Amino acid sequence: MEAPKPESQLDERDELSFPFPQSFLHRLIGKAFDAVGLQQASAWRAGRAAGHDVGFQKGVGVGHASGLLAGNKTGHSRGYDEGHASGHEAGRTTGYEEGHAAGFEVGHKKGFEEGKLIIEVQPGPVPAIGAPGIREDVLFKDWRFPITDELEAQIRSDLAERLPNQPPSVDQWKMILSRTPTTSVVAGAGSGKSTTMVLRLLVLRHYLGIDFKNLTVVTFTVESKMDFAKKVREVFKLWGYDISHDDSLQIVRTFHSRILSFARCLPGMSNVQPFEFLEKDGSTKEKGSMFQVKMGEPQLALMNDCYMRLYDKNPEFKALIGKLYRHSLAMEKMNADSPDALKAQRQARDLAKVDEDICDTLEKLWSAAGKWPVEGIELSRKVVQLLGQDFHVNGFVPELDAFVILGVDKSEPSDLKAKEGRFPYLTADVKNKRILFQAHCSRPVIYLKSYVESDQPIEAIRSLVNTCPKFTYKLEGDIAPQYITEAFFSAASYMENLGLDVFEAIRAMRLSKADVDRDFFHALAIYWNDFTRMLFNMTPPVMTFNTMFAIFSERKPHNLRALTPGVLRPMTTLLVDEFQDVGANTISWIRATFAEIERRNLSVPTHGRPAYASLMAVGDDWQSIYGWRGSSPHYLIDFDKVFESPEPNQVLMQENHRSHQMVIDAAEEIVKRTPGGVPGKRGIAKNEAVAGHQVPVQVRDMDWKQIAVDVERHYDAGDSILVLTRSNSVKEDAREELEELLDRARFEKRSSQIKFLTYHSAKGLQAKAVFLLGDCDLKTSSPSKNDLYAQAGLNRPGDPCGYDTSQSEEALRTAYVAITRAITYCYWYLDKDETRPAIEKASRHIKAAQPYWNVVNAATPSTANVTNVKKTPAKQSNRRIH
Repeated sequence: MEAPKPESQLDERDELSFPFPQSFLHRLIGKAFDAVGLQQASAWRAGRAAGHDVGFQKGVGVGHASGLLAGNKTGHSRGYDEGHASGHEAGRTTGYEEGHAAGFEVGHKKGFEEGKLIIEVQPGPVPAIGAPGIREDVLFKDWRFPITDELEAQIRSDLAERLPNQPPSVDQWKMILSRTPTTSVVAGAGSGKSTTMVLRLLVLRHYLGIDFKNLTVVTFTVESKMDFAKKVREVFKLWGYDISHDDSLQIVRTFHSRILSFARCLPGMSNVQPFEFLEKDGSTKEKGSMFQVKMGEPQLALMNDCYMRLYDKNPEFKALIGKLYRHSLAMEKMNADSPDALKAQRQARDLAKVDEDICDTLEKLWSAAGKWPVEGIELSRKVVQLLGQDFHVNGFVPELDAFVILGVDKSEPSDLKAKEGRFPYLTADVKNKRILFQAHCSRPVIYLKSYVESDQPIEAIRSLVNTCPKFTYKLEGDIAPQYITEAFFSAASYMENLGLDVFEAIRAMRLSKADVDRDFFHALAIYWNDFTRMLFNMTPPVMTFNTMFAIFSERKPHNLRALTPGVLRPMTTLLVDEFQDVGANTISWIRATFAEIERRNLSVPTHGRPAYASLMAVGDDWQSIYGWRGSSPHYLIDFDKVFESPEPNQVLMQENHRSHQMVIDAAEEIVKRTPGGVPGKRGIAKNEAVAGHQVPVQVRDMDWKQIAVDVERHYDAGDSILVLTRSNSVKEDAREELEELLDRARFEKRSSQIKFLTYHSAKGLQAKAVFLLGDCDLKTSSPSKNDLYAQAGLNRPGDPCGYDTSQSEEALRTAYVAITRAITYCYWYLDKDETRPAIEKASRHIKAAQPYWNVVNAATPSTANVTNVKKTPAKQSNRRIH
């Protein structure tokens, strides 16, 4: 900007004001001076111009300097003021924005940190006030076994190298490498579960580093424990472990031995003795099966001592025993709709017409034998009306309020008749009369069937007042009678196996008013209270195993707090075999144990990070056959509900490494009729040694001659043989019928080639040829066990007879177990004579048209399927299988 001129230095042009431009005026003046000859005018103009220029330049310089100084001073002052104001505003704005942002960040961070440490002084919004929530009780933490991909690869490589002939299947690997805290393994028949369990144990110990003191394998029988322990020693030796026999038996335990170690932890119970294992010398010995412990002399002696003492000192107990005893002497009632009862009913009218002749003939026979009349029996021909017809009895016993009818002794001729010309024979008439009384007489009836046995009930009646009676008793629905003390023990054990308290369960039972079993359970309550107290007060104290399980059940969690770590730690990593056979009392003990482990927050040291409580249960719901003792497949089928876990894991092992497909299909056709099992199951034959020799299961009528021929044929072929029966009595019959072959086997030192077992005791065994003698059926209904089954919560909705239903299904499962013992050959012999109708029977589900069945109708002895037959005469027999 050009600086303004100072007022004192204005030139002429600034003083004179002309209306014309200055250049025009200058030229006009110059022309005038030149016209008159005045030179001074040009000089003046030149001087004036030069002076003006010089002066102007100097003036400009001086003026510029002076003006610059003054203008700079003035401009600086104004610019400073304006710039300061503008810059201040801009700086203030920018500074505010940047400072606010930076200050907010620093202040927020500092305030946030300080806010964690101090309580806000100024009151704020009203907070929601409450206590911490309660964590739901759990049995298992949310964790996984640290089996990495690298470790899995190493395990697979090592097994391939050291067990080249036993490569695990895909399903077996799933079990071996399971990473979850709980795993249920449904292992079908012949699936190789025992070997796989040993390999799982190897992974836990060798590869994960879980010490044996934190591991336990639990099984049901002493035999299976010994077999499993042997496999442990053999397999672990391949990995460099030298496990002694005794050490292996500390790893593999029965439920009995495991719970005993718990009981001995209680104060004052360090030397408690298990009742079931007592020996004559006062020592104890582990024996038998979890469900088949037999009472020996020491047990029976203690039970009888308690029984006789109560009978002498407790009037109520004595009166109840008297009623039960009188009932036991009478004939067993028969279902009026049974085939035998219906057959006798059709003969009732004709039989009534000759009944007095029948009575006369029988009394003459008994009198001639010196057995009639009998002291204690009043001679009486009282008339009893059955089905509208009049029948007569032979006597009456006032003490029992019981009628007496006579039978035909075996020593008498078989062709006797009630009267001349009468048909049928006397034995048939007497049988029909007896059945009519069993089915239709409401009063007790004593049936004297032989001269020898007739003295026994009468002698018992005479001594009833002064002597404690020893007799057998059969609860309605049971298969066979037991001595009264054993019947008490069995009934109480059944309740306890269901997880019920004996006294509470008896009080809760509801039986019909006329049911004599009400007196039995009343007497049982008195007996069981005295018996268990008697055992506990012995020196050293004695307990039943069920009492031990009850002490450490979920009902009494405080007792588990007395356990030492040394007893509890082996349960932290638990593997259970035959899980389908567990009962409610065992389940409650296992659950209570894991709850205590979780309460103590016990960890399990490994090679890496700690492990925690885990459970692997191995079983097969199709092989659950101990329901009559209180077990149930429910706990395996619903495993994930019974043992809730963060990540449930079920493994199906369906490959059968024992039998060919025809044996598998035949067995499964029967067992698949049972509802509610593990879904998706089907056995797949994997035994290449028998895959090319598919032989259907052969079904024949019961014929001892045929059985002898078939068994000997396989004996001569060198095959391993199992002869299986439904009951011990038939097993003994089979031994007698095959006595000649057994003698020969002993002579040839080949006795081990043939084994005789019941269907139940054969579980886990196998043979090339298996012979099944008798059907698997259910013929009775048990009101008392139906009641107890419902109390235990095992009934299906809408089923009032849950126990009967379970036993119907168990009959089919028993057939499955029996058939699947066969590697190649299976023979099934059935007795078609049904003296009592079956509620369910396995043979009903045989579909003869299927290729895996060979139903042979002819009774001609067969020589098919096996070569090198050596024919030997067989004994004739009229035995039936009942």
